[in-house]
This record gives sequence, C-alpha cells and structure tokens, in this order.
Amino acid sequence: MYLQYLADPTKLVDPASVKKLENDVEKAKDPIDKLKAVAALERAQAVDGQFYEEAFIRSARSWAETEGIPLAAFKTMGVPDSVLARAGFDDGRRRGGRNRAAAKRAGTRTGRARSTSAEVIREWVLATTGSFTLADVQKGIGGSPATIKKAIDELTEAGKVENLGAVAEHHGRGRAPYHYSLKR
Repeated sequence: MYLQYLADPTKLVDPASVKKLENDVEKAKDPIDKLKAVAALERAQAVDGQFYEEAFIRSARSWAETEGIPLAAFKTMGVPDSVLARAGFDDGRRRGGRNRAAAKRAGTRTGRARSTSAEVIREWVLATTGSFTLADVQKGIGGSPATIKKAIDELTEAGKVENLGAVAEHHGRGRAPYHYSLKR
C-alpha cells in the first residue's frame, strides 16, 4: 500500500466511505453533529502517508527477501533512500573507508556494526516472526550490541517482547545466547 501511496495517494481513499460521509454532512441539522460529520469526512479524504510508510518499514525487507525483490526495484518505484535504510536495506554505499560489498568480496569484515538507532531496531523487532537472538537482530538490521540490548530491554519492559531464556543446545564459544519472541 506504501507503493500505491507513492504512486497516487488518492487511490487509497475509499470512495464509498467518502460518499456516505458526504451524505452524513448533508443530513446533519445540529451544528455539532455537522462539525463531527465534516471532521469524519476530512479524515476519510486525507491519506496518512506516515501510516503506510511505517507499515512498509516494518515488513518490506523480510517480504523482499522472501519474494526475491532487489533494492534497486524499490528505488525504481520511488521509495526514498531514507525509508529503505529505516526498513533495514543496505545499499552497500561506502562507510568509513571500505564498503560492505567490498569487504564481503574480500572475505573480511568491516570491523563495525552498521549504525542503527534503537528506534529502528525496535521497529524491526516488532516486524519479526518467531524467536530471535541479539545476534539475529544484528545480522538483520545492524546496530551495536549495546544499542540492540537497550532496544530489546525497552520492548521487554513495555511487555511487547518476552525473554525465552538461554538456548538449550549451545555448543559455541561463550555463554549461550538468549532467545526472545514477540508477545502475542
């Protein structure tokens, strides 16, 4: 729906609802009732682009990966770079000397996590399905371990995420990672 919003926001207005609300405005005799009807009509005619953008940010990346849609296709459709970045897409642009694509080709790491805010991490986590670890979040959206932990802790305190405890079958180095999931 966000792509439709970018192409033509008026297509997201429900003509049947608008027609009904226009009739409500015409029928209203009391000034307060008319005022409420006019407000409802204006809301129905206005398209909240922020709503569609936030929904896109929450689900676009995982959907694109599932459907095999490349980043360039979204750019062709007019999705701004800032929205793509908030959705977790990495365009491989240079950051501090070497870009991720060059590091990947060389078989090395860039040495730093992608800079990602706690807000973007929270949005990404709320769009996930199934359980996840802090490492899954870092692989999926980026961010420093401290920022990821802060975002997950805030979601846990808000009652949106549940700590499922340490992974039972852990054979790697260090402590077993904790698994988290969204509370449904």
